[in-house]
Amino acid sequence: MTRTSVSDVLARANAAMVGPDFDVTGALARLLIGVTASLPATAAAVLVDTDGSLEVLAATSHRALDLEMHQAQVDEGPCLDALRTGDEVHEVGPDALVARWPQAGPAVVSSGYRSVQALPLTWHGQTFGALNVFRADASGFENQQPDCRALADAVTLLIVSANVDHDHLAAGLRAALEDRALVEHAKGALAHTRSLDMAEAFDALVAVADEEGVTLGVAARQVMYRARSGTLDARPAGS
Repeated sequence: MTRTSVSDVLARANAAMVGPDFDVTGALARLLIGVTASLPATAAAVLVDTDGSLEVLAATSHRALDLEMHQAQVDEGPCLDALRTGDEVHEVGPDALVARWPQAGPAVVSSGYRSVQALPLTWHGQTFGALNVFRADASGFENQQPDCRALADAVTLLIVSANVDHDHLAAGLRAALEDRALVEHAKGALAHTRSLDMAEAFDALVAVADEEGVTLGVAARQVMYRARSGTLDARPAGS
């Protein structure tokens, strides 16, 4: 993975928010990729609470998405701790992960991660979600707290910027989740048409966005239009 600076990641996030065609789904996806490249880390994901329901808003990979969904299902894990306490959460090493989270910890370890960092996402005093960052090596984030906090704040600003009226955070979250659902549908269409697993389908969708010079949300809409019209090509990934 190419290392990039946190300041570059934040600058791109700011540019996305003030751009003429702001797409929260695509901007979040690229910001999370920037999070992993700048720290560096292996994966990142965002879990949010909308009207008492836990939802995965964005993730850098299908594996990370599955892990966040598992945390929501077992009602345990670093993201939930950060969301519910409003405090930053970190743990290093397989034994420590399993000891702290008996249900979620083994899933984190079996997914190949050895350290986690979760940061609460807060807007006007309300904690509505958490940014979860994973590393494959057992090294903590203790010396990178300011960078981690700045990146989490950028995630918060991207989410609330999805709604013109920032006083209605729930509406902004619902809009972002609707876009995320469209990305999942597009992944399913690509997986079916190209005989891919869901992790490969996510990479294929990112490739469509890159090849056509559009955001992830726009790429998802284009994929679904082609799937419905029977014009979605069956090229194998990477062809």
